[in-house]
Amino acid sequence: MKKKAVSKVFKMFLWLLLGFDLLLLGGVLLFTYESVREKEPRAPKIGLALAGGCLLLAGLLVFLPLIHIPVAVLFSCMVIMALVFMIPGKPNPRAMAGSKGCVQGEFARFDERDSVFARNRSLPEGSERYRNYYETHPEKEETDKKRRAKGGPVAKAGSIDNGYQPNVAMMGAGFGFVNYMGPHARVEPGMETAKAELDPARATRIVKGLARHLGADLVGVCRLDPRWAYCNRGEIHYGNWEDYGAEIPEPLPYAVVMATEMDVDLVYGGPHTPGVVESALNYAKGSYLTTILASWFGEMGYRATAQHSRNYDLLTVPLAIDAGLGELGRLGYLISDKYGARVRVFAVTTDMPLVPDSPVDLGVEKFCEGCMKCADSCPSRSIPHGEKTLLRGLLRWKLNEDTCFDYWAKVGTDCSVCMAVCPFSRPNRSIHRLVRWFVGRSSLAQRIFPYIDNWLYGKRWKPREVPEWIRQPRKKALSS
Repeated sequence: MKKKAVSKVFKMFLWLLLGFDLLLLGGVLLFTYESVREKEPRAPKIGLALAGGCLLLAGLLVFLPLIHIPVAVLFSCMVIMALVFMIPGKPNPRAMAGSKGCVQGEFARFDERDSVFARNRSLPEGSERYRNYYETHPEKEETDKKRRAKGGPVAKAGSIDNGYQPNVAMMGAGFGFVNYMGPHARVEPGMETAKAELDPARATRIVKGLARHLGADLVGVCRLDPRWAYCNRGEIHYGNWEDYGAEIPEPLPYAVVMATEMDVDLVYGGPHTPGVVESALNYAKGSYLTTILASWFGEMGYRATAQHSRNYDLLTVPLAIDAGLGELGRLGYLISDKYGARVRVFAVTTDMPLVPDSPVDLGVEKFCEGCMKCADSCPSRSIPHGEKTLLRGLLRWKLNEDTCFDYWAKVGTDCSVCMAVCPFSRPNRSIHRLVRWFVGRSSLAQRIFPYIDNWLYGKRWKPREVPEWIRQPRKKALSS
């Protein structure tokens, strides 16, 4: 009887270990399947190796009883580690403070005239504007002159792919569409339009529903901090040169902030032309949905302004942070929930009373401290490896815009490598959702997962195969 009892316990113990091993095998096979779908070059091989290890372990458990105790200890450690990852850490106070978490000391509003785009497009050589600007900013003149001689921020469009015409034409079509939307960015209600009296909570639900219906993938609301508005106009798109240098009035008090997801298959083609085709398409989407939403506010009797690439009165990333769409990452862009860095951000400012959302803590800051993928992979070395720096009252990882745009001019695209290589940017599928959940909850996961990610996917970026319909000829492509 005693032997039978021992045998029964032994069998139960064996089945327990085999059951756990089978559970691990299922998770590994799911990871491998997702990695194959995502065309990852390294992760499927590791997944298959791990799956083979699980099968080998199952065989050893059956035929080598001596390993039962060590394997049980190993499995127990794995369970304990998973439980530790579930223990909530303290919220990051800087993240929960929103854009204010970056502000330290004296902070001055940004001047749009200082942006790379304004310096390229709005300062023709020999003009009075040119002389006046570089008299006060002589350190920028030589760099800007060289970039302007190459043709501006993207120079010869699509040069990395030898100007492959179908893709360059898609770029032009997408960016060109935005030009039609710019003149309609500012909306004033008609004299006969009665102001709708809506409860702010109800109005907010309607606005978010409409934004999503129009095509926004993420939408939030914030009370607008006027410090994020430009102080002076620098970008001129429609010949209104009298506006250059004019003071930009204080913005309307509320902002509906929207993000559109960039297709992962095209972003993964960066720094080649498919990535900038996707950028152009998203800028077109953003101008469309913000213009319609601004018009809706006008029809409701309120003022509104569409904030897109032909009419930016302000910086949209701080607004997105305040509206709870994500956090600022090492790469200098918004890292959003669900889609990571592969989003484009737009906004509509309005005086309709709305209910603001709260900033979120996705674990981005701690994760970025240990993860150097974007900095390691940046072709122009424009993303810093070190600690955050305090500049003009803002504590952040400061992107070097000049070297970044110099690389744009070299390849004729907007690069997108940092966006593509960011671990948060992976497809919003089961495995990655689980990892994001752990990272957003556990300070330990925020420190450990960057190293796991490097092991599974590698540290440096390599462009992926894009869909056939947008694939550029390989033999004619220039070196990146």
